[in-house]
Amino acid sequence: MKVKYPALGALIALASQSIAAPQALPPTAKWVVDFADAQCIASRNYGSQEDPLFLVIKEPPLGDVLQIAFVTKFDAATATQMDGEITFDEQPPTKASLLKFGIKKDDRTVLRVNFPRALVASLRAASSIRVHARDDDQPPVALGSRITQGGVLSTDYRLQLAQIPALLDILDKCSADLRKVWNVEDGDAAPTLVRQGPSGDLRTAFTPEDYPDVAVKNRQMGAIRVAVLVDEKGRVADCTIIQTSGVASLDAQSCAVITERAQLKPAIGLDGKPAKGALLETIHWELED
Repeated sequence: MKVKYPALGALIALASQSIAAPQALPPTAKWVVDFADAQCIASRNYGSQEDPLFLVIKEPPLGDVLQIAFVTKFDAATATQMDGEITFDEQPPTKASLLKFGIKKDDRTVLRVNFPRALVASLRAASSIRVHARDDDQPPVALGSRITQGGVLSTDYRLQLAQIPALLDILDKCSADLRKVWNVEDGDAAPTLVRQGPSGDLRTAFTPEDYPDVAVKNRQMGAIRVAVLVDEKGRVADCTIIQTSGVASLDAQSCAVITERAQLKPAIGLDGKPAKGALLETIHWELED
């Protein structure tokens, strides 16, 4: 499907400069793995109960993406797309597009990146991970106080890593279990675990106004592959990016719209009854000339 929006604005040139890495923070709690009905999530606190800093890893049931997030106390509800870098130990940094957003009712702010699975080998072997993110419209500034030059928030975390290989093995097993429970089959071939997979036209969930303002302003486009877990009543139980566009706001908006508005029919099991299933779809975000 394709979502189009009239062309607006011009491409913003972003400044860049090197910033000294902060000291790697040790964890203050053990890994907690949540085997939810439709998700495999691990989290670990690097802060305190009063001022937490959680590293969160989510593994979808298929695809080439891990979702990594850094979660702190709520500071603002406005969603901001940020250019940034992910660095393991002293390796060269990998450019990343991150989304920062607040959830007031949960008292948390999330900085999230869809992480290509090609980098998982680096994650497995690393003793630290650093995320440095900055607002798209401002040059990077180190995070000393929370409000930096010009009143712009910039984020710079470096966290010690431990037990990552064992943790990823556990998430891999959880993901395999999800595939069985939700009758997930990789690829677009005819289903064999159910008589018929979930159905519905995801294009009807989107409107031109859904195109993120920051992506319009920066003339950003891309294709996102999503895996939508659909329960026996046709409800979206989970939406996960399995192939990222490389643009955080487009990735996030895709699943936000699908989760809120998608009207779907459930899979039909081999016994002829409604069943759990997975719908795979590619969302194309395009701007008209």
